[in-house]
Amino acid sequence: MALLLKSALEKYKTIILDMKNRHVGPTLAMAALLAACSTEDLSNTSTSSNPSASAAPAGPVQAAQREPVLWAKPMDGLDAAQLERFEFGKALFEKVFEPSNGLGAVFNAQSCAECHGQPATGGTDPSRTISRFTTLLAPQFAVGLLTQADGAPHVHARSVADEFPAQVPGCNLAPERVPDNALASTVRATPHLFGIGLIEAIPDSAIIANGQAAAQAYPEVSGRAGAMFPGGINDINTTDQAVGRFGARGFVADVLAFTQGAFSTELGIATSHPVFSVPVRPSGNLAPVECTPFVGEAVTLREAQLVADFQRWLAPPPRPVLKGKALRGEQVFKDTRCVACHTPMLKTAANLGAPMGDREVWLYSDLLLHDLGPELADNAPEGLGTATEWKTPPLWGVGQTNKPLLHDGRAGRDFDKAIRLHGGEANTSKALYEQLSKQDRQALIEFLKSL
Repeated sequence: MALLLKSALEKYKTIILDMKNRHVGPTLAMAALLAACSTEDLSNTSTSSNPSASAAPAGPVQAAQREPVLWAKPMDGLDAAQLERFEFGKALFEKVFEPSNGLGAVFNAQSCAECHGQPATGGTDPSRTISRFTTLLAPQFAVGLLTQADGAPHVHARSVADEFPAQVPGCNLAPERVPDNALASTVRATPHLFGIGLIEAIPDSAIIANGQAAAQAYPEVSGRAGAMFPGGINDINTTDQAVGRFGARGFVADVLAFTQGAFSTELGIATSHPVFSVPVRPSGNLAPVECTPFVGEAVTLREAQLVADFQRWLAPPPRPVLKGKALRGEQVFKDTRCVACHTPMLKTAANLGAPMGDREVWLYSDLLLHDLGPELADNAPEGLGTATEWKTPPLWGVGQTNKPLLHDGRAGRDFDKAIRLHGGEANTSKALYEQLSKQDRQALIEFLKSL
């Protein structure tokens, strides 16, 4: 039954993308499919460890023992209605846009999965980065989002005129580039999305309390909360969700706002979010009408919510069973005070109920901003984060996925280099790392590769 369900769901995803009536027909069809399957069958499908069912994590992880990973699976505990939303959201996450169905005049990708596809849908892509910049008229990330002055803050490196000339006759729009008058420019590597719903479900109070405790235990660190573009009228489910969790400087607090921002910055598609409702302005100018033939909402609020739910309910990277060098490395990770910022575990809010409530989240991050010194500074501040401050990136999945290390990927997959580039509040940890024996440094890196 599990194999039949998987095959049927794949067919339904294809059907969904071609159906003109996306609000009624697919729901009835998927509901009938789910009704024919028992809860036990759905549970077996979502927890199967069959290695042939999905792509394996990139590269061997010799340091840990774990079952083969079924990436892009839903987290445990979803009911039938949530599983339906998960599958609809995944289909929309993988939907390929063109000018005829709403792709922006300038863009970076045609689907969410184009950048978040390795080792499976919801993952990363080591070859993908996005460029950002500031100018005199948009000196801060938030200003650029609101005004799009000079085309800030993101570069949309592709144009419909180049890639779809038959659909946009008369469109001569060039792709965006970092303008000559840019004050600063930077890039961002693509993070994986596995488990981000659990990160969203950690209450502000827990994040702040953990940061205060860490500052007392480790005087060299002084993390502070980032903020803030929560979902506002679209997705504000709790008063305890204003601390930024997503983005390199913790600029976004919830998954829906994060999703709507990505539709704008990556696909050039406006959504109903107050900040992202204005169509993308190529290089700061209105897009010519001949470059935007689609009329209407390319992504409705309902569809954005489905895409958000798919990401929200993605299972987190599995915890490894540590052995050998990796087990020793875990202790070295603690001894070198890496845990001052990379908090191993936080808990979700207890009042959320199943499947999100009162769960351990082994993310290895405090989700706070820290000053990491001039070596990593990019002079393109965003939100409350200054040019030298960065949100502690969660380390779960850092070894099991293939994302280049650090915010801009400059360290490649060289863990030693990434550690040595830390500065500022991390200087104490870096000095302790540099004093380690070669064997203990290798053990620490094996631990990181196991995550």
